[in-house]
Amino acid sequence: MTTSKRLPRSREVADELRRDIESGELPPGSVLPSERELVERFSISSGTASKVVALLKSTGLVESQVGRGVFVKRRTQLIRHAHDRYARRWREAGKAPFRTEVEAQGRTAEVEVTSIERVTPPRWVAERLALPADAQVVRRENTYRADGRVVQLVTTYIPLSIAGDTSLEEAVPSPGGIYAAFEGLGHRLSRMLEEVQARMPRYEETERLGAASGTPVLDVVHISYDQDETPLDVSHFVLRADENVLTYELPTD
Repeated sequence: MTTSKRLPRSREVADELRRDIESGELPPGSVLPSERELVERFSISSGTASKVVALLKSTGLVESQVGRGVFVKRRTQLIRHAHDRYARRWREAGKAPFRTEVEAQGRTAEVEVTSIERVTPPRWVAERLALPADAQVVRRENTYRADGRVVQLVTTYIPLSIAGDTSLEEAVPSPGGIYAAFEGLGHRLSRMLEEVQARMPRYEETERLGAASGTPVLDVVHISYDQDETPLDVSHFVLRADENVLTYELPTD
């Protein structure tokens, strides 16, 4: 015979508040009861009340606003449609993938190009680009925002043999983004590969994303190929897991 182990009181209270949030009883943007109110409502100690709030923060359900209190987080996840974002019709219309997606969801997109440099890439990048270890690439680093909130960090590596002395070394390589620029250089996109994993962020990623402690990220490595099966770029996306949803439409034959 087995007996269920009782959860700590802080977990029980946090679970009850989580259910209130998920049911809409505590809607997005509403103020979470203060620690004093939690003490009175649930007959718990102030220390337990602090643990309750910490648990809810760790799950990404609430966030602190300095000088105002703790609020139920607004769920404004950006949907990333992998099967459509790189469609040729967007490039031909002069629209880059991120801006197209964000604006289609009624939000405001902002792309900040933080650096463009010629560098020797990490080994894992060189291998995916089929380059010798000492080859040079153009590295582009971007920060992506939706409604002013940082949602993605992207580092793109392009072989110098493709990008050198072209618009791909400029902040805005083409109205349709780097993939339109590739095609303007004669590299017709034929296919793309993405490797996705979830992980905990590095310290500097947490800072740059403005994420709460304990918020995981989605790590996406994107590789595109041209008509000759030449790898054109490796783009490394780091996305806040609480701000992004990845969707994939897959063929069945």
